[in-house]
Amino acid sequence: MSFGSAYLTLPDFEYHRPSTVDDVISLLKDHGDDAKVMAGGVGMIAFMKERLMSPGHLIDIKGVEELRRIQQIPGVGLRIGAAVTYQELVANDFLCSNYNILQEVARRTGDPMIRARATLVGNLCEAIPWIDSAPALIALEASVEIVGPGGTRSVPAEGFVRGPVDIDLRTDELVVAIELPEKNAAARGAFEKFTAGSEFSVASLAATLLPSGSARMVFGSVNSAPVRSKEAEKILAGSGLNQATVKKAAKAAADELECASDVLATSEYRKHLVEMLTLRALWRLTRS
Repeated sequence: MSFGSAYLTLPDFEYHRPSTVDDVISLLKDHGDDAKVMAGGVGMIAFMKERLMSPGHLIDIKGVEELRRIQQIPGVGLRIGAAVTYQELVANDFLCSNYNILQEVARRTGDPMIRARATLVGNLCEAIPWIDSAPALIALEASVEIVGPGGTRSVPAEGFVRGPVDIDLRTDELVVAIELPEKNAAARGAFEKFTAGSEFSVASLAATLLPSGSARMVFGSVNSAPVRSKEAEKILAGSGLNQATVKKAAKAAADELECASDVLATSEYRKHLVEMLTLRALWRLTRS
């Protein structure tokens, strides 16, 4: 990932490798805004080389064993630790069988070298508009588990990313895991994205049809934060999945969503992509 900077070296910082969550929280409390947490380091190191951030203290959480686990919790769902890599998600049979859109996101992230280091939580916490993790997590009604000096709190993935590089996380808190609800393990889902040859998504869609009969249509990269098409969801929940409703839902999503213009695409082109990605994802679901 590069934004065109000529810097090739990292700024000076003090490196910490704690072994427990309590140690991480203590370091964050001691160093405040001057500390940053790193797991895979894919985005963090790039940002530091670009001088987009220059923390005086870098806290590497890969040594915290409890953050490296993927756990099935009866009655709760699937818990994915903050240091779990995308490659570990791709290789997890339970995830692939039960939460397929998140597995699709992991499989289509970067290349094998990137997937071996990059983490789901790290991608989510970067909160740049073109991230693919947030739409899938919102579509699956995931929650974000956060630990801080005041204890543990849980935040819905929907709303955790508030805008570009803006998340519901204080400087003395740590995201320790993502939890996927057991009740949505049987959701039918499809993930689609369009990149136009770039490493970034120009538009993406995570679509789920839940066992309750409701639908979630979550679009990424079309604006500053992931957004749902409530109109498309109403159409799908009210009429089921067929040729007429697929076309109607696709048009409703394109008409409803406000799309941004930037160096990658105009708002008009993104609206076109919203409609095309919706058609593609829903046609896939009709065959599943």
